[in-house]
Amino acid sequence: MYKDAEPYIEFKDFLSVIAAIFPFLAVLFVLDIFKKLSLQISALALIFFSVYIIWCFHMILKSKGYGIGSWFKMLTFGPDLVWSIIMFPAVLGIYLPTVFLTSYIWNGKLVLGELLINPQPLLGVITVGLFFPVAEEVIFRGALYSYLERVFSAEFSIVMTSVAFAVVHPFEDWMRSFVLGMILNLLYYKRRTLTVPATIHVMVNLLYLSLMYLHLLRV
Repeated sequence: MYKDAEPYIEFKDFLSVIAAIFPFLAVLFVLDIFKKLSLQISALALIFFSVYIIWCFHMILKSKGYGIGSWFKMLTFGPDLVWSIIMFPAVLGIYLPTVFLTSYIWNGKLVLGELLINPQPLLGVITVGLFFPVAEEVIFRGALYSYLERVFSAEFSIVMTSVAFAVVHPFEDWMRSFVLGMILNLLYYKRRTLTVPATIHVMVNLLYLSLMYLHLLRV
């Protein structure tokens, strides 16, 4: 059961964040139209976007007397981090089969997003491996899931947040994105801190990036 004393997000808060990020997305859209959006610029923009999203939700929580740190339960950050690392092999045991199944469905091809094959691996790792997964956890587990759980049941919230998580990823990735979303939602439901899903998400992305770059090196 969700406790009213915990940090929360309302629907109007989502609208305010959308309004705040719209000019940023509009600029990227214009740059893309005029073919000025290189992979390097896209990666740097994604870092800025991630930090900006986290800052937006931090300010919303601060207006309610909290802060982004309350979602990460900083007082138990160390034990939660260790717990996440211990759970990581079990997460991979569930997640990796969907990765291979997705690859099989798409004729054995590894699904590579443009940012994943950034010619500067370090920039790709910092972007997709570190900043963006944390921002995604703030959006989906911290904001969206907590909002849905205040209105609907935990089970419905877990499924719908996973669906939303899959929808914003490439269509070819929907299966593994949905499964990963379910895992992260369940972990968040159990521990009630973003430290756990954020750590798992970062580790999964870093592993996936490593496999992608090793694959590219063999081509």
